[in-house]
Amino acid sequence: MVAKVDDMVQERTKWTDGDGGQEEGRHHPLTTFEDLLEVVGENGRWNVLMYLMCALVGFLSPLLAMSYQFLGATPDHWCLVPQLVTANWTQHQVLSLAIPYSNATGDYESCRMYDYDYDQVAAMGYEAAMANRSSLTTFSDSPIVCEARDFNRTLYQSTVVTEWDLVCDRLPLYSTTQAVAMAGEMVGTVVFGYLVGAWGRRPVVLLTSILAIVFNFLVVASSSAEMYISLKFVTTFLDAGQYIPLFIFVMETCAVRYRAAAGALFAIPWALGYMAVPGIAYFIREWRWLQFAYAIPTLYGLIFFVWLPESPRWLITHARFKEALKVLAWVARINKKTLPQDSVVLAAMACIHKQSTLEEAPAEREGKGRPWWVKVWTRVVGSLKHFVILLITPQFRVRTLIILCCWFSASMVYYGIALSAINLGTNPYLYVFLGGLLEIPSYLLLWPVMVFIGRKKSMMMLFLVVGICIFSVMTLQLLNSEGSEGAMVGMSLAGKMAVTAVSQLTFIYTAELYPTKLRALAIAEAGISGRLGPLCSPYVNDLMGLAAVWSPSALFGTVSVVSGLLAIFLPETRHADLPETSHITSRRAAGGKIKDEAKRKCKI
Repeated sequence: MVAKVDDMVQERTKWTDGDGGQEEGRHHPLTTFEDLLEVVGENGRWNVLMYLMCALVGFLSPLLAMSYQFLGATPDHWCLVPQLVTANWTQHQVLSLAIPYSNATGDYESCRMYDYDYDQVAAMGYEAAMANRSSLTTFSDSPIVCEARDFNRTLYQSTVVTEWDLVCDRLPLYSTTQAVAMAGEMVGTVVFGYLVGAWGRRPVVLLTSILAIVFNFLVVASSSAEMYISLKFVTTFLDAGQYIPLFIFVMETCAVRYRAAAGALFAIPWALGYMAVPGIAYFIREWRWLQFAYAIPTLYGLIFFVWLPESPRWLITHARFKEALKVLAWVARINKKTLPQDSVVLAAMACIHKQSTLEEAPAEREGKGRPWWVKVWTRVVGSLKHFVILLITPQFRVRTLIILCCWFSASMVYYGIALSAINLGTNPYLYVFLGGLLEIPSYLLLWPVMVFIGRKKSMMMLFLVVGICIFSVMTLQLLNSEGSEGAMVGMSLAGKMAVTAVSQLTFIYTAELYPTKLRALAIAEAGISGRLGPLCSPYVNDLMGLAAVWSPSALFGTVSVVSGLLAIFLPETRHADLPETSHITSRRAAGGKIKDEAKRKCKI
């Protein structure tokens, strides 16, 4: 029977091309999934529609992850003096009399006030109180910490900070509202990275899409800071469950020659969403309505219930051939292609599935005849082992360690540059908008770079460019010469563009380096490393920067150069099929050897 399978895979087939003509006698050895893609169409309407549908979900992510800058904005604030507010004192009058002025900061203090008898002060009036300030009754010789604040609502009508007074002694809660976005993404990357591999791409997307709609609208009804923080954690957690499987789906259904473009341009909607965050916030200054506006685009997730299929590549690796056949038949119909006979396609799927199982450990295929408790224990141990399989498997160990290092370096340097950059202006809406705008040329330039010089050389080059830019900033900081601010800003922006590109490249490269069964796990574990980097950036900037202003640049430049050098040991994936085993071979370099090797593996 196996011999028949091999014969069917290699037989001459007849089917109509896109124009309805007959292609007779054309030889189509369907031995890899890329062969199936070529048959059903690589750049037809289905491919374009699926790509746009999946990529547009990236527009939603910044509305969740970046919105805290406006939902949680902290306006100027000072102690609230109810007696003076009731007496209709102006903001200037309250500040002049009741709030201490700090010569060190050049501003009024935010959390302390003079301990006057404000009933007496209100009765006297502003002019009399200021004229007789030295004779005012006091209850303490020094300013006291106040229990409530008044906020300057000129720029923001309300934020979660003004709603729950998240300043002064409640400042840790404010910091937590920012930290939960990163924490939610990190936990979501771990959980959904595992589930995407076990359940499939489509079920995870559908589950997270419907839950994201529910929880994003629930944030609007938050009744406390603690409830708000919990819900924001859940929303960013669910966001990872949408973005990761959709990115993997695109990479798995994309032809080899289009993967560079697909991977680089997939992040363009993210940059557009980044720019939309301040645009929406500019017109809506009340935080609950702003959150409601940010939640509306999550309804886009309903489209996946209608149009998103399961990844046929994942179905094949899990021996669900009939389901994969239905998906491929749908793709061929939309692209106006015709599949060979079902028996030929099913035989090809059996061949591809066999390739994906060649490297499985024998213990994973054993278990028959064992007691039930042994089977349960084996399953538990197997699940735990699955999380570290990339590190304990010799074929993937070095590759994985380098990828983890590159993810960590790229993310730490990205946020390190962003946090230490000189502010582009006092307008927060313009500042955030420009931050998103600068991302677009990074992704557009990444595409041709990957196409012409490959993934490995691109990663090495981009990391080295980042290192050169940051070391240039360090040199200017050491020289401390007048008029160097503009040069430092220019070099910082150049480094920001390069590290933005390399951050997206690490995502693409990781997807191409691992087989289908481990692809989601690899991205999940790399994502953990990528979330740890930003946690280090503030400490590097703040603590090392206090010791020496140039030291953060020295560290960021060093890790960039080291990561670029480590990339030398990664295999090149340009022109290569997405792997089903640990081996990566370029079609252009190997020519027909790929076909011969695939056909050999299908024989017994």
